[in-house]
Amino acid sequence: MFVDIHTHIDNQSVIKIVDGDVEKILKTVGIHPWKLDRHFDWSEAKWRNLLRLRGVDFSTSVEMTRFFAIGEVGLDKVHKETFEKQLEVFEEMIRLSESCRKPIIIHCVRAYSEIIAARKKKKAVMPWVIHGFNSSVETMRQLLRHNMYISLGEVLYRNENQAIDILKNIPPDRLFLETDVSGRDIRDVYAKAAELMNCDIDFLCRQIFENYGRLETTDTDSGR
Repeated sequence: MFVDIHTHIDNQSVIKIVDGDVEKILKTVGIHPWKLDRHFDWSEAKWRNLLRLRGVDFSTSVEMTRFFAIGEVGLDKVHKETFEKQLEVFEEMIRLSESCRKPIIIHCVRAYSEIIAARKKKKAVMPWVIHGFNSSVETMRQLLRHNMYISLGEVLYRNENQAIDILKNIPPDRLFLETDVSGRDIRDVYAKAAELMNCDIDFLCRQIFENYGRLETTDTDSGR
């Protein structure tokens, strides 16, 4: 069984679980930092309107249970002109995550220190998954110290030396794999990671499915 912790279907962020020929799609919902401009008006009404555009109404707890995670949301310093607005909205996404007890799938570009600061500021305990990680081992260690998970995808192909260094230093119980927008088959991503780790692909499948299981039980989890 293969867990793709972050991919896109019909321009929507989802989590996909592949078991043989069967695919299970888990929905995520959130406001991507690229979707903001300087005049973005955060309000509960605005949030609900965005959800209605996706055919969802969070006004009932039943609707909330249809979603596995908040995401993808986060911070991106490439879009400097909206960064303050990104911070504002990201904190609201954290609030939603904590109140609904849902994990977060995080998009982060050049803003890892701000991500950590936001987690500390909001005293967040829900699990966070940093998707598409491609920074240094030291940055990864800082994120791990704050109980975050690390998801790898294209770095496995674009920079094998960096990927090997990351894989050598990450605890297996904090690892996820993904395809994002690459169009790759998640089974190929697992095969590539297993090759770089010099481990059996079945080990990766078992471990990452266990990691996913901890996200699935966040209603009773302590946040790890």
